[in-house]
Amino acid sequence: MSNTRFFMFAFLIAIFASGCAIDVSPRSFVQQASEKTPMDTTGLHAAAEKDEVTIGITSVELTNAQGLVLKGLAVTYPDPIANIVFFGGNGMTISKSNAYLHRLGMLPANILWIDYQGMGASERAEKVTLDNFKKDALQVFDYASDVFPTNLPTLVHGLSMGSLLAPYVATKRDVDGMVLEGAINGVPELVDNMVPFWSKPFTKIDLSPEMARVDNSVFIEQYTGPLLMIVGEKDKTTPLSFTQRLFQVSPSDKKFLFIVPKATHASTMKNNETIEQYREFLKLL
Repeated sequence: MSNTRFFMFAFLIAIFASGCAIDVSPRSFVQQASEKTPMDTTGLHAAAEKDEVTIGITSVELTNAQGLVLKGLAVTYPDPIANIVFFGGNGMTISKSNAYLHRLGMLPANILWIDYQGMGASERAEKVTLDNFKKDALQVFDYASDVFPTNLPTLVHGLSMGSLLAPYVATKRDVDGMVLEGAINGVPELVDNMVPFWSKPFTKIDLSPEMARVDNSVFIEQYTGPLLMIVGEKDKTTPLSFTQRLFQVSPSDKKFLFIVPKATHASTMKNNETIEQYREFLKLL
C-alpha cells in the first residue's frame, strides 16, 4: 500500500472512529513519523546497476529556518537534459521510493529530493504548519544551483501533496518548467472527495483556517511558464477533475495534460508513455 493510499485509508478509519466529526488541521493532515529513519539507497544502487548506468549520489543535509536538519539526496545521471527538484506525496520518503527516483533519473535528469520535515530521514518539528513546508521548499530549490549544472533547465515536480509546494516555488523563484502529478486543487475539495457519499449527510468536517485557505489555483494562475500535468485515469485520491480545473485556470501558452490510461494515484510514472511525454516536455525547456 502506498503512503498516500495509507493516508486515505487512515482518514476513512478516522471517520468511523469519530462518528460524525473530522478534524482537519496540519497536525492531522500531514503525516509525521514518530522518529526519523536512516537513508536507504540500496534500491537505487540496484536499479542503476540493473540498467547499467553510473550515477552519482550525494547526501544532502540542510538546516532550515526552524533549526531542523532535513536530509535528502542529489543524484546525477549520465547526459542529463534537466535538473528536477522533486516534492513528494504525503508520507512519501526517499528510502521507500528508490524506484521512483530512478525512474525520474532515467529521463535522464539530475534529481534533488529532500525528505519533508517529520518524514524519512529528516527531523520533526513540535508543531506542523504548511507555511514551514513552503519555506523548506524554497530552501531546497535554492540549494539545487549549488549541486547541479546551471547550464541545464531546472524544473519543479510536485506529486500529490508536493503539487501544493511546486506551484508556490514557481511563483517565488525563476523555474524553467513545472510538472504536477496527481495534483491537489484545494484541501477542502480533497477532504470532501475522501468522505464516502453515504456518510456525508452525518459527517462534519472541521477545517482549520490554515487548511481551509489552501487553494492551488491561486498559484497556478500566477505561473506562466511551461507546465505538464499528469494524472491517472483511475485516480480516486486526486481525480482527473482536480487536474482539469487547475489546467483550465493556467495562463501558460505551453501547457500540456496527459491522462495515463488505467493508472491509479501515484502510479503514473510506471507507464512508459508517461516517460515519453515527460521527455517531449523537457525538449521545450
